[in-house]
Amino acid sequence: MTTAFGAALSDWREFYAAVAGITATLVGLLFVSLALKPAMMTATGPTGLRVWAGQTFHSFFVVLVVSLVALIPDDSAMALIITLGIVGVQGLVRVVVDVRQSRQDPDPQWSSPRSLLRFGLPCAAYLLCLWIAQALAGGDVDALDWLPAVVFSLLFSASSNCWEVLKDVGTQEAG
Repeated sequence: MTTAFGAALSDWREFYAAVAGITATLVGLLFVSLALKPAMMTATGPTGLRVWAGQTFHSFFVVLVVSLVALIPDDSAMALIITLGIVGVQGLVRVVVDVRQSRQDPDPQWSSPRSLLRFGLPCAAYLLCLWIAQALAGGDVDALDWLPAVVFSLLFSASSNCWEVLKDVGTQEAG
């Protein structure tokens, strides 16, 4: 890699390769957990659970996409700038829609102010995506150092959500 961007990103190749593999595995586990009781994901299932599972899948998918784009052998930052811009905007829209849907669920497990806090970390990660994209577009290669914060924020949030979804599937299965 001949540009400062290419050189900076190449230092992270192994990290993003590992993240892509881990994320793909976690997406598979999420599908397995939901396949245990697919009726929960229908229109008659708990709205909050569907939103939570959707947010979890979305977070895992975003991490996978960002990791794969970071692995593209390119000296230009354009692919990453565009990806982070799309991810940031789409992610923020998703959070707003998900919060609205969760608040309409009559079950306080999904609609209480405490349960809505789970949207905070993804929201911060999507805002950070937009800042990194803007900084990279302005030539600030050091902004790449913040990309792992996006990855870890979404992974922590999605992993925690995935565990809660799995527990809820187990509870529904037992009940």
